[in-house]
Amino acid sequence: MKAKKAKHVLADLATYLILFCAVLLVLMPLLWIISTSLKPSAEIFAKPPHWIPNAPTMQNYITVLTESAIPTAFLNSFLTGLMAALASLVLGGCAGYAFARFRFRGNKLLSLFMLISQMLPLTVLMIPMYYMENTMGLIDTRFGLAMAHLIICMPLVTWMARGYFQGIPREIEEAAMVDGCNTLQTLLRILLPLLRPALAATGIYAFVSSWNEFALANVLTRSLASRTVPIALNEFSSFFKVDWGQTMAAAAMITLPIILVFMLIQKQFVEGLASGAVKG
Repeated sequence: MKAKKAKHVLADLATYLILFCAVLLVLMPLLWIISTSLKPSAEIFAKPPHWIPNAPTMQNYITVLTESAIPTAFLNSFLTGLMAALASLVLGGCAGYAFARFRFRGNKLLSLFMLISQMLPLTVLMIPMYYMENTMGLIDTRFGLAMAHLIICMPLVTWMARGYFQGIPREIEEAAMVDGCNTLQTLLRILLPLLRPALAATGIYAFVSSWNEFALANVLTRSLASRTVPIALNEFSSFFKVDWGQTMAAAAMITLPIILVFMLIQKQFVEGLASGAVKG
């Protein structure tokens, strides 16, 4: 018994050690970003490099907030991501429900076709998207960029929603209809509350996809009125010089809010990813 207990303890220690190393490996770039953002220019290129700044300063953050396009780009990214997430939840959720509950010719083919569209390189879609949005006058607008991001994330949102709805027994809907609910009432009052964590996870995926997207934002935006944070971050570097202190400060300001939001709603996110059945 003692030998077995010792083996279990060693196995647990080995597991925690591996997990600690994995977490440390993932966090190292973020920690280096924060460390560099707090260093004065002379300290950034010090040899040997050190993790903890000798003379930490907030000047890089002050400069980014007062002299750069990051605050405006931050607002643009938030509004664009919010529009893309809400639109993908409404449209993708309705499409996922239709694929999961209604039987019609081409059901499987259409759902697979939507997923296959994710395999296309983004560069293939850039030119037709540009011409379509230019024709409609949506170039250099938040709404136009949100619609472009919607095209990217909605296929996977639809597929995820389809799986969530398929995980709910039909008997629940039938019982609601026996009680007098129509299809829309059943969807709004019964299914959506059950799928709240799953929809939260799907919405987060759509928002983060829009927040991090660079290529389309670079093509479809021209001015500060619609540029997002990846484009604004790229402007800190030039052909001859890169201000690493300000670049890292801007990167930290872009990254940390998303991490904090995820930490606040991680329970719903994990529940959403794990949802596949209804608890009794």
